[in-house]
Amino acid sequence: MTAPKSLVRPLAERVAALPALAPPTMENPPLPPRVIAAAEDALARGETHYTDRPGIPEFRAWVAARLLDRWGVTVDPSEVTITCGSTEARYVAMTLLAAPGSAVLCPGDSARIEGALQLLGARVVDSIQDDVTLLYITPAVYRETLLELLKQAEETDWWIVWDLSFAALDDFHPAQNEALAKRVVTINSLSGRMAGWRLGWMAGSEAALRLRAGKQAITICTTAVSQWAGLELARSGDA
Repeated sequence: MTAPKSLVRPLAERVAALPALAPPTMENPPLPPRVIAAAEDALARGETHYTDRPGIPEFRAWVAARLLDRWGVTVDPSEVTITCGSTEARYVAMTLLAAPGSAVLCPGDSARIEGALQLLGARVVDSIQDDVTLLYITPAVYRETLLELLKQAEETDWWIVWDLSFAALDDFHPAQNEALAKRVVTINSLSGRMAGWRLGWMAGSEAALRLRAGKQAITICTTAVSQWAGLELARSGDA
């Protein structure tokens, strides 16, 4: 049988060109017994069904409180979406906020976003281009370079994805600048402690509801047991 022409190209070509992913090398320390107990308790309560689609309210409230307490960034829990790890969060942010065929400015390691942009038909650049629509940055970017790029973002209305996954944290956050806050999406996860539980989040920006809809179109909601276990880890201060 011949496949319909509409399914043959160009998406198939972009999928075929995706680079092979390196196997994970991360080794996590054992989880505290109370986190395992929280997962067991969730199972015993019957938390094996769909949660609220954006995530359980308790976990979304923790994410919002964490952003406020750690960085002074105000995000309403309604602007938080729990995701299946930071990989899903990055995919949703890239495919919904970067325009097809445009450039995404990434001054650091771009390995974690290249697959999503390949599917989108966008490209990664490490210097300012006329068709940049999104700035992807992490705390690993040299601070002087970061500030210069954020100043440019303020003048051009780029979307900004601030990815805290696996990063060494400090007191800086681009959404501390009120002129940028509505365009800043914060991504993070608990993969540093809970690899394999697939638990991350996207928070903030005026695109929060659009990003939520994009996540829900992919996986509906993140596993309930993972969310309750992760909430216990977060509340204990180990996240």
